Amino acid sequence: MSARWRRVLFGVAAAAVLAAAAAMSTGVFRGGDDRPVGAPTIGTVQVTRSTITAAMVVDGEIGHGRPSAVTSKAAGTLTWLAAAGSTVRRGQPLLRADNNPIVLLYGRLPFYRVLADGVRGPDVAQLEANLAALKYTGFQADTAYSASTAAAVKRWQQDLGLPVTGTVAPADVIVAPGALRIAAQTARLGAAAAGDVLTATPTTLIVTARVPATPPGLVRKGTKATVTLPDGTPAAATVLGEVTAVDGTPADPSPAQGPPKVTVQLALTAAAEPEPGPVTVRFVTAERAGVLVVPIQALLAIGERGYGVELRDGATSRIVPVQTGLFAGGKVEISGDGIAEGVTVGVAQ
Repeated sequence: MSARWRRVLFGVAAAAVLAAAAAMSTGVFRGGDDRPVGAPTIGTVQVTRSTITAAMVVDGEIGHGRPSAVTSKAAGTLTWLAAAGSTVRRGQPLLRADNNPIVLLYGRLPFYRVLADGVRGPDVAQLEANLAALKYTGFQADTAYSASTAAAVKRWQQDLGLPVTGTVAPADVIVAPGALRIAAQTARLGAAAAGDVLTATPTTLIVTARVPATPPGLVRKGTKATVTLPDGTPAAATVLGEVTAVDGTPADPSPAQGPPKVTVQLALTAAAEPEPGPVTVRFVTAERAGVLVVPIQALLAIGERGYGVELRDGATSRIVPVQTGLFAGGKVEISGDGIAEGVTVGVAQ
């Protein structure tokens, strides 16, 4: 370093020391918690009252979800299967056994007995709802299988090319909550028709995302989230539930590689059906409404007492301790003596 630069740096350092001594001698420090005018805090903001929200954003994928098995109880030989990639709706065949169609009906309750005249129960109501949706009517929709119900079943069986019996057995139909998109054929033609013959998914697109195992609220059914679609459009979503295992394998077989995660599925509420692809999923993890907030940069460490802020009032300033609440989005919730909406505080730049 040249002699000239050494002289310049010495002069700057000396000026800084003299300025600090002058500040102390003129009483700029106003008490134990006060700070000198000209301290590093050079910006100011006002304390505002607002809602502060903490969120977690994870990657996800839009698709049809994990396929599940379609199980047939039909007797005979498998002579036809719905093609992979096709969609099967109510009243349409999923397979043929001895060339007789085994059709899809909508519902939650598997058929477990033969339904015939005189039988009563929720399975009868489910069958009648399907018959009515397929335009086979003439009966009173209730839980009783009547002669009118049997007559509607006979018309349905005749149109399907089935033996006209007026009764419905568990082997005659397959029940699912809605239309099915066929993922793969898992049985070969010529094999026994009973057993797992297809894999399928719902036709509606769902979001699958990997989320931390904690907080547990993220995997709870009904939890709300916001999904940013592949085209950038936001859409509301609701957690359907946690996917705990696939083919007997735990959803997160390697928790030692990082914080444990689980796979969740979410139903979308979108104006139009989005294209499959990668998405981001935003979960609100905490929210405080109507609280006093400042930028995090306004906080000052004040030793064992925790945090404080510098209150500005014209040319004067003083540091007051505060209690902090939720930190989120670059802001922090604060409270304490002298903290009110509209109060001016210093902000480190």
